[in-house]
Amino acid sequence: MATAIGRIRCVTCHKEKVTYKCRGCSLEFCFSHLKDHHQELGQQLHEIEVTRNLFRQSLTEQIKEPQKQSLIQQINEWERESIDKIRHTAEEARQQ
Repeated sequence: MATAIGRIRCVTCHKEKVTYKCRGCSLEFCFSHLKDHHQELGQQLHEIEVTRNLFRQSLTEQIKEPQKQSLIQQINEWERESIDKIRHTAEEARQQ
């Protein structure tokens, strides 16, 4: 993940120390903050994996039951149309 390059300022603590360059983001970290950066990247990767798994699960369910997705779209359309009718009726009532 990192290679030693010499005394440069750490992007986290801004102290001039021996730093290590992250190959992923090209930022310089002192040894103390390199671990924190690594953990942060690990957490971000975990969140991406969770999102991917949820998306994959949703996609698989839609493929298995395409009629279910169609019903949800019909419900959403019915909801929008109903709200529009209610707003229109309320506006007419206000004008009267």
